[in-house]
Amino acid sequence: MNPKIQAFLKSNYGQQAIDSLQLLAQSGSSRKYFRFEFEEKSLILTESNNVEENRTFLYFTEHFSKIIDNLPEIQLVSKDSSLYVQSDLGDESMLDVVLKDRDSAKEYYAKSIHQLVKMQVLGDEGLDYSKCFSYPKFNFLLVLRDLFLFKNYLLNLSGIEFSHGKLLADFEKFSADFERIPYQYFVFRDFQTRNIMIYNDQPYFIDYQGGMKGPAQYDLVSLLWQAKADLPDEWKEKFYDLYVKEFIKTTKQDLNGFEFRKGYELCIVERLLQVLGTYGFRGIFEGKMHFIESIEFGLKNLERIQDYVLLENYPELKRIIHALAEPAMINQVKNIINERNAKY
Repeated sequence: MNPKIQAFLKSNYGQQAIDSLQLLAQSGSSRKYFRFEFEEKSLILTESNNVEENRTFLYFTEHFSKIIDNLPEIQLVSKDSSLYVQSDLGDESMLDVVLKDRDSAKEYYAKSIHQLVKMQVLGDEGLDYSKCFSYPKFNFLLVLRDLFLFKNYLLNLSGIEFSHGKLLADFEKFSADFERIPYQYFVFRDFQTRNIMIYNDQPYFIDYQGGMKGPAQYDLVSLLWQAKADLPDEWKEKFYDLYVKEFIKTTKQDLNGFEFRKGYELCIVERLLQVLGTYGFRGIFEGKMHFIESIEFGLKNLERIQDYVLLENYPELKRIIHALAEPAMINQVKNIINERNAKY
C-alpha cells in the first residue's frame, strides 16, 4: 500500500479503513479509486497526482452542490489535494442499467435531464471558469483538437482516401461555426451514462471536472448519442423535447427553435467524431477492450447523421462520413485492430 494513503487513512479513519481498503477497477483516466469502511459506512478514496484536476473537481462539487443534490459528497481532502474522500455511490452506472434492461432506464434519462438543465443553467451563475482544469471555454481550438483526434486515430487507419487540404478547410469552417452556437452555459463535456451512477433509485453525476463554458446542447448529445447505449431515434426525440421544455422553463427566455436545433446537430457531429477519435486511440492504440467494443457502435451512429443538411457546408467531411458509415467499414476496422494485436 502507498505509505501516503496509509498515513492519511490511519490519522483520519483508523486501522479499520486500512484493513478494509479495496482498489476499484480503473476507467480511462490515471485516477485510482479505493473503497473502505468507516463506522459501518462505505466511503471512496480517490488518489491522483494531478492536483490541478482534483482542485477543479472539488471546486465544481462545492459549487454545483448548491444547485442540485445528485453529486457525491466530499468528506475530507488531504493538505496537498492529492487524496480526497467522497461518498460511495455504489457500483451500478446508468450504462449498466441500459445494457441490462433499456426500458427500465427510461425514468433515469428523464431524471438526469431535469438535473442536468439545473446544473448547466443555474450552475453557470457565479461559476468561476478560470478554475476549469484545462479549457475555460469550448472554443475553436478545442473543436479543432477533437477533429484532429478523429483524423489521426481513426480516419488515417480506415484506408479511406481523402484530400488533406479540403478536409482541413472543412475542419476550420466547422470549428468556427461550432464556436458561434448560441445558448452558452456550463457543459459537463462527457455527460454519458458511464458517468451517471444509480444510487437509491436516483441518478448521481460523477467525473465532471472536465467541464467548461459551451453550448448547452452538447451535454444532451453526449447522453442521447452515446454509442454503446444505442438509443432508438424515438427516445432521442422524446428526450430532446423534454430537454427543450426544461431549458425554456429554467432560463425563462424565448428560444429560437431553429437555431437551437441547428446547434444541437452541430454538437452531434462534433461529439460523434470526437468519441470515434477517442475510441481509436484508447482502443486501437492502447488496446482497451471497452473502447474497442464501442468503435462498431460509433460507426453505426454515423449512418444516422450522414444526410444532415448542415454537412453540405463541409463537403469533404461529408464524403468521409458517408464512407465511414458504409457497413463494410466495420469489418475493415476490425481487421486493422486484429492486425495490430497480432503485430504488437
